[in-house]
Amino acid sequence: MTKIDIDFIGSEIADLTAYFEETGNVVAAWRAYSLSRQHNRPIADSVMLEVDRFATGVSAVAERAMQTSPDAPLYFTPEKLGVLWRGNGGQNPADALRRDWRDRKIGHEVWRRVESGEKVGVAIEAVAKGPPSRDTEIVRKAWQRFRRDG
Repeated sequence: MTKIDIDFIGSEIADLTAYFEETGNVVAAWRAYSLSRQHNRPIADSVMLEVDRFATGVSAVAERAMQTSPDAPLYFTPEKLGVLWRGNGGQNPADALRRDWRDRKIGHEVWRRVESGEKVGVAIEAVAKGPPSRDTEIVRKAWQRFRRDG
């Protein structure tokens, strides 16, 4: 039997890195960083720049804490942390990643069915029926985006 050598971890790291580079979504960068560290893989320069950007922001707070009078309170509020965390990835980078990843999976499933001989409309309806069941318009838009973006 022929062994199929598929690097799922490497593919996920590459996909997340590309997604981060396209969108600026910091959640994707941090997931790529985490997977790279867990599996002893190289970390893309763009991902390291994001890790460094965030670390520099947290470090600046630590520096202010060390240089501020011990009696003066220093507040690193959740709002300030949120601004630092989001970077240029929008208001909710985790939810944006969830939606985009869902749409990529949906688009791929429609593509797989079309490649197997189904007509596009039939494939869209089948994917919409699930499981899990989804709105047909979500599937149609995901398919259009998948075709456009690959």
